[in-house]
Amino acid sequence: MTARHQLRIGNRRLGRDRAPIDATAAPPVGETLQLARERKGVDLFRAERDTKIRLRYLSALEDGDYAELPAPVYTKGFLRNYAIYLGLEPEEILDRWRDEMEQMRTATRVAVVPPPMPLLEPGGRRLTITPSMIVAGLVALVVLAFVGYIGIQFMRFVEITPVELINPANVVSQIDADKITLEGISDPGAEIRISGPGGELYNATANESGDWSRDVPLARGRNDFTIVATDPVTQRQSSPLALTISVPLPAEPSPGASPSAAPVVALELTLSGPADGTLSQDGRIVVSGSTNGSRVTIASEYLGQPDENPQASPLATPSPEASEAPGPIGPAADLAPNAVGGFSHSLHFDPGRWRITVASYASGQTPVARQVEVLVQPAAADGIELVIQVQGRRSWVRIVADGVRIEGYGNRTLRPGETHTVTALDEMCLRTGNAGALHLTLNGQDLGTLGRNGQTGSWIIRPGQDLVRAPSPCN
Repeated sequence: MTARHQLRIGNRRLGRDRAPIDATAAPPVGETLQLARERKGVDLFRAERDTKIRLRYLSALEDGDYAELPAPVYTKGFLRNYAIYLGLEPEEILDRWRDEMEQMRTATRVAVVPPPMPLLEPGGRRLTITPSMIVAGLVALVVLAFVGYIGIQFMRFVEITPVELINPANVVSQIDADKITLEGISDPGAEIRISGPGGELYNATANESGDWSRDVPLARGRNDFTIVATDPVTQRQSSPLALTISVPLPAEPSPGASPSAAPVVALELTLSGPADGTLSQDGRIVVSGSTNGSRVTIASEYLGQPDENPQASPLATPSPEASEAPGPIGPAADLAPNAVGGFSHSLHFDPGRWRITVASYASGQTPVARQVEVLVQPAAADGIELVIQVQGRRSWVRIVADGVRIEGYGNRTLRPGETHTVTALDEMCLRTGNAGALHLTLNGQDLGTLGRNGQTGSWIIRPGQDLVRAPSPCN
């Protein structure tokens, strides 16, 4: 029996050359190859030279390390040639190699068992709240709160401060009294400014409930007031609220009535403007007041240059020498009061010191006169001359020149189509309730529209400089 037949004993497959009673397990292919090589008495280096199979592949075949071998088609060729070289049956070796490869694939195949599915509650899927969902919800709440705060502040800024009048109930009233308590409603903390007939200013502040009140004096005849509310935070002003209160004049005796039936009423004259010592920058003086007379005359007398200090008595009649002194001729007027005894007239004066005499006349009575002195300053050559043209819509204005409020422009409403010229020496502050209605010309230079429609605020005007917003309202 040859060595080849001895190696094959016990290695024959059942059903081919192996006897049924031979139950001995055959050794692995690699061990069979190694045993055959050792029996042949050659080492791997010699086998590499003889078979032309690389040493690494021969070693992998004997060690059973099939991962180091090339593709199966090349491995089959290596096994066949190496088996013939070692004197083994090539088909037998290939069959056993296939069996080992099949056993390896079966052993490494892992059965994947799907995880058990959770049981769903009746009615659908349960909502699971995760930490990321909580964080997203908190962020959304913060964003919504911030957007809401910005919206509230924006609405508060664009909202115009309201002002309403409770007492008197009507904006045109007739009251027989020497004073009245004005009462109204506005926003809490709002600053209420009341402009009287002669430019007098009265201030009040709304309480926490928005209520405000202020006592103001009344003169015989017509009393015109303008009420404006200012928000303490945004400084936005309400639309001016006009109020007219008429105080009845004493009744005059009818013609032919006996003195016992109707006593003679003394002639009265109240001058509400201008105040004594009024300073005017543009030469415009408004004379206003009330009387129970039937006629009012206005006369003026030039007293000298603005820096002079006349010593003449205010009520004294000018002497012929004084009247012959050179100087400009002052304006005069003759007018009749309105139905309730009120009167108002605008005069224009040249620069200088002036005495204004207002006299009231009535049939059969001694005239009554009132006198005031005013100062009209000339505009410097490098000063400010501001021309205001009102376009499209009306607007109220307040103008302060060199720190002094210009007479007639305390809180005045300008109407479309009007043109006003005001002057100052160094600086002018212009406050308005509708900047889009005012077209400005400064010292001959067209500045265009002051702002946009509905815009309120104060602007500082200086010669040779651009207009700038004032940090606080013009006072």
